[in-house]
Amino acid sequence: MEFIANSLVSKKIHKLALMLREMDINVYIYGEIGTGKSYLAKFISPNAKIYTDKLNEKESEVIVENIKNDFDFKFKRVIATGLTPLYGDLKDKFTMQIELKPLNDRKEDIKDFINLFSNQAKTEFKIEKELKNLDIDLSQNLHSLKQSIYKKFLCEDYTKNNIINILKEYFDKNYTENDSYNSMLKIFDKALIEVLLDKYKSKLQVAKHLKINRHTLTKKVNELEN
Repeated sequence: MEFIANSLVSKKIHKLALMLREMDINVYIYGEIGTGKSYLAKFISPNAKIYTDKLNEKESEVIVENIKNDFDFKFKRVIATGLTPLYGDLKDKFTMQIELKPLNDRKEDIKDFINLFSNQAKTEFKIEKELKNLDIDLSQNLHSLKQSIYKKFLCEDYTKNNIINILKEYFDKNYTENDSYNSMLKIFDKALIEVLLDKYKSKLQVAKHLKINRHTLTKKVNELEN
C-alpha cells in the first residue's frame, strides 16, 4: 500500500506505523472525517478484517471503525478509529493513540493526493486528458477532495443531453406527488443563479446577463435561501 507522507507530521506517522506493524498492540486512530483513519489502520495491519457483528471470532486482527464503549475485545489485536480521543475504560484498552490532522495541516501531502485521485479517476472513467483549473474541496478532507476531483472529471465533457439524462434520473428517484412544478424549477434557478453570482459578484450584473429585473432576481435569491 502506498502511504503519502510529504508533510512533517505525515512522515512521523508513517515511521510510527511501520514500527506498529511489528508490534502486537491495540492502536486507536482518531481525527476529523476523511483524514485517512481507515487507510492508516489497514496500513498498520494489512491482514486485519473490517469488524462486523458476523465476523468470525477466530480472526486474530480486526479493524473497528468508530468504536463504541460496549465493544467486546475478544480478538488478539484491535486497530480502531474514531473522531475524538479516548477517555476512561475504553482508553485503557489501547496502548497507542494516533491523531490524524486535517489536510489543511498537511498541505505538503495535498498535491500527491490530487495526483492519486486523478489517476484513479482517469483509469475508472477511461479518460486521458489532464484536469485544468481544479477547484478542490477540503471541507471533509480526503472525502471531499476525491469527490471534487471525480466530479470535475465527470463534468469536463458534459453535453446538454448528459445533463438532461442526469436530471431525468434525479427526478425519477426524488419527485413526489407533493412536489410542484415551481419547486422543481428552483433546482435550475439555484444552480444558475449561484454560478452567475460567483462569476459576476453583483446582482445587478447577473440581472443584466439574465435579462431580468434586478428586483425579480433579488426576490428569487431570497426564495432560494429560505
